[in-house]
Amino acid sequence: MDTTGFLRLLGRPASDVHALFRCGSRVYGTATATSDEDFVAVLARRDARQDLLFRDGVNVVIHGLDTFREAIAGQSVFALECLFLAPEHRLIDPRPAFVFKLDRAKLTASASARSTSDFKKAAKQFQEEPIASKKKLFHSLRVPMFALQIARGGRISDYGQANHHWAAIRDHESTEWGDHERLFGPMRDDLLKELGALDLKKR
Repeated sequence: MDTTGFLRLLGRPASDVHALFRCGSRVYGTATATSDEDFVAVLARRDARQDLLFRDGVNVVIHGLDTFREAIAGQSVFALECLFLAPEHRLIDPRPAFVFKLDRAKLTASASARSTSDFKKAAKQFQEEPIASKKKLFHSLRVPMFALQIARGGRISDYGQANHHWAAIRDHESTEWGDHERLFGPMRDDLLKELGALDLKKR
């Protein structure tokens, strides 16, 4: 979907949108022919509330200027992913650009909380929604891996870094959550320990 098509979907003129970013599998390089398109839209209004928009094959996280800036200040990896995208994924480039100042303590706390939330959701929903749960499990590894890139280099430079984990999770044949937890849980624990140690080292 191009910018014109997205604005038509959103029902807003370009002047209402401060920034538009592509995100998700089409950025990571894990998309298939049937994958949804995922976007983050930041409206030009400061007080616009955070919202979600779902249409056939399209998922949008909508922010106002204030809520997106708050997400950046809180070191949300999901928000920070938008800041370091290649030009082809920055469908409307923000002018002026968003300001980001690295805070390793906040980054560690934010990434750890998001990873743990995704891991718990994967465990809870695995029997009823195994595909969605496998994606949550993947994100529980991807988020701390991205956070480590940011903590070390101040940015995400490799959006495909975690893709080998997705391939392993996707292709794991077991239908039991316990088998996935035993295999991938220690990997997640190691990533979070590495992130925490890096935070302590840099203080």
